[in-house]
Amino acid sequence: MGSRMNKAPGLWLPLWLSLLPGLALAQGAPIAAPAQTACTVEGMLDEVRVAMKTGSPAYRKYARLRLKEAAIALPPEALGRAVSQERDPAVLEAVGAALATKASNAQKPELLQPLLSRASQDVDPGLRAAAVRALQGSPSVEFMAKNGDVVTYEQLVRDSAPEVRQAVVENLVTESAGIYFGHNPDLAEAAVKVAAATDDPAVAKRLLGEVSMEAASPEVVRKLTQQLRSEDAGLRAAAAKALGGVPGSESAGARRSLTSLYKSDSDLAVRKSALEGLARLGQSGARPLLESLRGVDPRLDPEIDAWLSALKLNLQEWHLLLREKQRLSP
Repeated sequence: MGSRMNKAPGLWLPLWLSLLPGLALAQGAPIAAPAQTACTVEGMLDEVRVAMKTGSPAYRKYARLRLKEAAIALPPEALGRAVSQERDPAVLEAVGAALATKASNAQKPELLQPLLSRASQDVDPGLRAAAVRALQGSPSVEFMAKNGDVVTYEQLVRDSAPEVRQAVVENLVTESAGIYFGHNPDLAEAAVKVAAATDDPAVAKRLLGEVSMEAASPEVVRKLTQQLRSEDAGLRAAAAKALGGVPGSESAGARRSLTSLYKSDSDLAVRKSALEGLARLGQSGARPLLESLRGVDPRLDPEIDAWLSALKLNLQEWHLLLREKQRLSP
């Protein structure tokens, strides 16, 4: 029978094709082909609107990506008008991201003005948050500056709505790691300024903990050092860890500040963060300083021992050293 099947594959193909719809239904995964839409802003938005309301997560992602890719060829005036008029947060985020892509591709930051206006002025917090999220993945700090800093993250992080503040944090963290790979002084400055501007300690801690300070300027390092005097212990701890990542030219001052912090601060978590910052600043060269801090707080002598053991391995990458230290921690 196998030989007869091989000799006449054309006879079996229609049978298999006829079974496919039934197999898809049996597996609970019917596939609907996307409707063809005109390549206009209005036509693309209709597709996005349908996807946001009824589509699977994969289809929603596809619709957003398709709009962003099409935005390069779409008229900016129509995109800006759509951003100004949209009332659905999910659709606003999608068309806003498309406008940000257009602005980035054309190197015209002024195109973002409708989106920045929605982010700062809309009465609906859900729409304000959507407008901020739409900036994610674009060089938004640079574009805000080139728009005259009329709207900045320092302003947006003071928003009364937590979803807006959260969107600010996500944007800065993503922009630092995903676009500049931690090597942008303006991003470091923005993160420190936003951390100082917010009344939300969780926002400040995450910014200082996740935005790279490797390219921070002397002025940014000075402002970061000021956070070591914050009343919030969590913020002091986050600033201590962040100081461990400052450029080599700023390491001497940061080392003095962290040593003083370890000796004077009574909070255990802050002292642990100061040790981490000191270890990162000096890596293998930090051992004499860490040894000199034994006995300041006997509770943390085992922590110092763990750092000294990890540093003996002479690991060159900080993430490897940190992982080894965590393995050795008591």
